[in-house]
Amino acid sequence: MKIGIQGILVAIFGCFNIFYGLAQKNIIRQDVLWTSYALKLKINDNYQIRQELDQRNYSNPWRQHQMLSRTNLEYQLGNGWTTAVGVTGIVQSLPNDPEVKEYYTQKEIRPQIELAYKQTVSEKFTVNHRFWSEFRFFELEHDAYAYANVRLRYKIEIKYTPLKKVSIKAFDELFINAGNTIVNNVFDQNRIGSSIQYMPINHLGFEIGYFNMFQQQKSGIDFYSRDIIKFTIHHTILVKKNKV
Repeated sequence: MKIGIQGILVAIFGCFNIFYGLAQKNIIRQDVLWTSYALKLKINDNYQIRQELDQRNYSNPWRQHQMLSRTNLEYQLGNGWTTAVGVTGIVQSLPNDPEVKEYYTQKEIRPQIELAYKQTVSEKFTVNHRFWSEFRFFELEHDAYAYANVRLRYKIEIKYTPLKKVSIKAFDELFINAGNTIVNNVFDQNRIGSSIQYMPINHLGFEIGYFNMFQQQKSGIDFYSRDIIKFTIHHTILVKKNKV
């Protein structure tokens, strides 16, 4: 129960930051479409590799925003707990303005550490908690990278499975920046949304959802409010099949 109370407090804090941000004047609203491929490569009962590939585009007007590749090695700790380590690679198109056609790209590398906990409330309801630390390195000239800051993430997700092949999800995720370079944007962003997942056959299905990303900029008074539609293909491959 303790971790549930902590999750509620963090979610409330995230909502407070959203309301605080909405009181500011400089809010830029954008529409974005994410398409994603999420692969789980199950090595055995304890280990699996998770691979995500994302293409993110502004939808009004249409222009590339980001490309992302995320790889994690996950380990089952037991009693609902898992941990993972991995790395994310990102290519971002700048400036963050879909009206600008002559844009440039910047690469970023993020080593990451994850700790997750799954609470089974009932046969159809689960509550998932995810704690995530990202260490952000941005590209300089000549393919060199410089460390910028660490970003801490906490996500709480409620999952309801009314049918065997159908799941409905609702989530809230808070991002916090930490480091010497962070001055006005300790609060980085909050994401809140929902989705529906359908798995028509074993180990293969899709998910479609909507979420709002409310993100504070370095100035502390400028914010992005992005309405995001995300379409995901889920795919699981069993490396070691269960014995009959």
